[in-house]
Amino acid sequence: MKTTQTSVTASYSDPGLAEYRGNPLIEALPQICVDDIALAKALASRPAHSEAELNMHANLRIHAIAKLMDGDFFHPLPSHLNLEKKLSLMIRSGYVKRNPAKNLDKEVIQENYLKTQGKEATINVFPTTDRSVQSTTLIGCSGSGKTTAVKKILSTYPQLIEHPKYNMHQQLTYVFVECPSNGDLASLCSNFFHAVDEVLGTVYHRRYTQKIRIGEKTLLQAMKQIAVDHSIGVLVIDEIQHLQDTKEKRDFLINFFTELTNTLGIPVLVVGTPKATGISKDLRGARREIGFGSMHWGISKTEKDLDRWRGFVRRLWRFQWVKKRTQKPSEDILTHLFVLSQGIIDITVKIFVIAQIRAIVSGAEELTIPLLDTVYTEEMKSVHPMLDALRSGIVSEIEKYSDLTLPTVDVDSIVDELYDNVEQELEENISEVEDTELKSLLKIFGLDFKDYATEIALLKEEHPDIDNTVLARKLAAQIETSSQSLKSIKAKEATSESKVVPFNKWSKLAHDDLRYIHSQSKTTSELHKSLVEKGLIIKV
Repeated sequence: MKTTQTSVTASYSDPGLAEYRGNPLIEALPQICVDDIALAKALASRPAHSEAELNMHANLRIHAIAKLMDGDFFHPLPSHLNLEKKLSLMIRSGYVKRNPAKNLDKEVIQENYLKTQGKEATINVFPTTDRSVQSTTLIGCSGSGKTTAVKKILSTYPQLIEHPKYNMHQQLTYVFVECPSNGDLASLCSNFFHAVDEVLGTVYHRRYTQKIRIGEKTLLQAMKQIAVDHSIGVLVIDEIQHLQDTKEKRDFLINFFTELTNTLGIPVLVVGTPKATGISKDLRGARREIGFGSMHWGISKTEKDLDRWRGFVRRLWRFQWVKKRTQKPSEDILTHLFVLSQGIIDITVKIFVIAQIRAIVSGAEELTIPLLDTVYTEEMKSVHPMLDALRSGIVSEIEKYSDLTLPTVDVDSIVDELYDNVEQELEENISEVEDTELKSLLKIFGLDFKDYATEIALLKEEHPDIDNTVLARKLAAQIETSSQSLKSIKAKEATSESKVVPFNKWSKLAHDDLRYIHSQSKTTSELHKSLVEKGLIIKV
């Protein structure tokens, strides 16, 4: 039985381009998005956050905070819009040369079948068709959000489209496969069969992995046959750095990807950490793979990227469940949080979530810089070396930690340990802002409209009645503030070591410092008594 929740019956519409018309695989897809503001709105998601939740019991508020890590919060950045465009083009260009209405897919299926039978020599009896398509690689450090971005964008497509007019043909718009941690090609194939079975209710996994022992070449050939049979729009292979780093394995893999893209017309998106750079270079060296080029994912220390990270945090900051919440983070907090997280989205969110939990459990009910330091010191120990390397800016040091696994967050365990030891969703009525007047005003400030689509959408949401002149000024001021913040961050990292105080040095801090008080308390009761005596919390 199919387990997918995204199966639909094909409904055909004009795709807008002559080369796409008459192709049911393309005409059944959602319309191509031509408005970046609308696209940002479609991708954005927000967790439920109401006044009633803010007045709930502390334990309930703690669990409400966990929604931020469950995929309920997603704030699209310009890099997401760019990736969406590339995936949209990859999928549709791949389908152009696999049109079932013209029996092009039948030729591909027959040719691949003959290859599985060892009869490559007979393939030339069929008409020669250039099916080459473009693929790409997406490289970024752990926690940069590349996998989340790909999945979020692909979720805008129904994964399974059934075509009654074409013998109930089952079209898979995408298949997402994670490369196994043991780096084995056979296991990669097994994951692929399992992913397809989950959507279609087929038994490919059992047929090819459980009944008889089959070699890797045969398994890869089976993958190609399935990909063609079900008109896969794009094959995404995540965590590609796990593949065994041997020349034989690499060559085998490159040949496989090359045949998928050049011979069968199936685009491939390879996703991995910088450790996969060797594979990425080999892919770029393949005859046609360079296609849309490689994308490098993550936050860099440029003014534009810092401004976008700050916009992300300002949006995230609204989702607080502490009593002494603020609507916006201060400039000091923004700067400090960037120094701690180095702009890595996963680290940023985890610090924000854990800090709220600690604030609620301790009764402080407020997010402060010392609290952020405490979270970083105690909960992010495993990534300190990587983050220190990023702060240094030394490439050789950064490369040592390019494949580091980021810490996970278990809300229940953090709460238990702490007790033992111590904005609304995006409005539906965001108006269209891409007009000539605004473009002209932005040019006065040296800004290009298309570069700031998400920032404009955010300002329109915060100020529904804002006119274009004020909007342009606010955007320019916002960018200038980011520029000054970047200078502050660079100065802070260049002139001083991190001000994060290790736990073993808390006893040397000022006696009115919460960390000192915590270090002098052996039990929760002692900590509570000390906080009451100093008037930091009220005894109830």
